[in-house]
Amino acid sequence: MLYDNFVVTKHTLKRRNILLQLIALAVIWGALPAVILIHITIWMYQQIYFSIFGIPKARFRDYCIFDRQKLRKINWCQKMACGYCQYANGTAAWLKVVANRTEVYSCTIKNSVHKEGHEHQKEFFEYGNFQ
Repeated sequence: MLYDNFVVTKHTLKRRNILLQLIALAVIWGALPAVILIHITIWMYQQIYFSIFGIPKARFRDYCIFDRQKLRKINWCQKMACGYCQYANGTAAWLKVVANRTEVYSCTIKNSVHKEGHEHQKEFFEYGNFQ
């Protein structure tokens, strides 16, 4: 699994000094304009494309969870970083659902190769039938 070599404990969170936390915060928040642009683009795409073809819209709030700000054992800098991560991961999950729904309603042909994340294609038509 991806996280096997990454373990966060209270000790590692306290050990990082505030300057490094501020640098890390500035770096991850630098990507925020791109995430916001993606969010706006997905919203507009759904409003237009999904409305035209009668595809059920995916609600952003179903994919984004903001709960880490309630934690008392992390500092404000870590809460800010958590807020960004929650928003960015929620936006990515929402994008995936919107792309999957587009494919389900627009092109129901399986890919020639199966990859992780394409489980929504299990009921699609076989690729070989269209060669």
